[in-house]
Amino acid sequence: MDFPEFIAPMPVGEFMAGYFGQRPVHLHGGAGERDGLFSLSRLEALMSARRHWTEDNLKLILNSRPIFAEHFLESAAGNAAARFADPAKVQLFVRMGASLVADHIEDVDPLVRGVTAMLSERFAGTAGANAYFSFKDVQAFNSHCDLHEVFAVQLEGKKVWRIYENRADSPVETIQGPNAQSIIDQAKGRVLMTVRMQPGDLLYIPRGYFHDALADEGRSLHLTFGVAPLDGRYVFDLLKQLATRNAKFRAYLPNGRADPDALRKHLAGLADEVGALLRSPVFESTLAGRQGALARAPYAVNLADQEKLDHFARTDQPAEIAWRLDGAVLRHGAGEDPLGSIAEAMEWALEQGAFSEQQLRARFHWLDGAEVDRLTELLTGARLFVRYEPQL
Repeated sequence: MDFPEFIAPMPVGEFMAGYFGQRPVHLHGGAGERDGLFSLSRLEALMSARRHWTEDNLKLILNSRPIFAEHFLESAAGNAAARFADPAKVQLFVRMGASLVADHIEDVDPLVRGVTAMLSERFAGTAGANAYFSFKDVQAFNSHCDLHEVFAVQLEGKKVWRIYENRADSPVETIQGPNAQSIIDQAKGRVLMTVRMQPGDLLYIPRGYFHDALADEGRSLHLTFGVAPLDGRYVFDLLKQLATRNAKFRAYLPNGRADPDALRKHLAGLADEVGALLRSPVFESTLAGRQGALARAPYAVNLADQEKLDHFARTDQPAEIAWRLDGAVLRHGAGEDPLGSIAEAMEWALEQGAFSEQQLRARFHWLDGAEVDRLTELLTGARLFVRYEPQL
């Protein structure tokens, strides 16, 4: 399923321009494909994959309170530290009225995994899918806001969502403490919209909007896809990594107590260096690569065919990567070559005594075929690596 199919019947351009990151929207059944993404029978079958259902991946909520894990987990045979959900106990609590929250469905269902990969690629972020099952008038969670974008797909039954008018400003941490719910209830404001979801419907809720949900009749199953693009805080992580390559950042700081003017001057110089690095092509291309690394397309495993691997072995020719602001370059005996988006992959390759092209593609899965070809051509053209056939 591609994004136009996922967001149908709304055109992608309309969604991106008028709703994404801005305001909620309820989309009706559309092409009728969303409600086939998952089902209660599929969830029931997956409960047999017991090693997936750990305390982190399965929760039971009764009267808006979590049921302690020891009541439905049991230790694995021969390993008391490993605990997995007992399907019989889970079923018992659900029959008592508990809501079931099954996390990371993408790890155990190929179809759902395909959608999370598509959303991850589309929005350059991490993506995951959680299933929520409950009966009528059972509310698993009190009003809250999420720290990521929410795409909720109704699969079975009906559910009523209330979305409130107030919105947390780009939240990155949940509200904690004994008075957390009281703070949320005071902050959420009046109901902005009430949405009655039916199978095939999609509800998009941007990060920060307070909301809650309640099964409307019978039983209800919905799947929530959470999407979290990198936010501005990641800039500091990448700055630290790239700035460390600059000796000015590795130098000691002047003693500000003994010589405040020297510290002030030194900090001003570092500020100029940071500004130049942030605006540089090397920072932009490295960050784009990190975004690409977040998306993991489903891999079609083929165990039947023994593919011949393309091996490369390191020679004794010297080479290094120069991380310049205008872009990383490969320095070798014959000169220099700009690297652009393949700089980090080239850095990895130069550290290997030998590798295969297939290993390179798996390690840097976000690089396309042309980028991988360019990397291997640079390595062999400069005689830094040669092709070889290993003796088995």
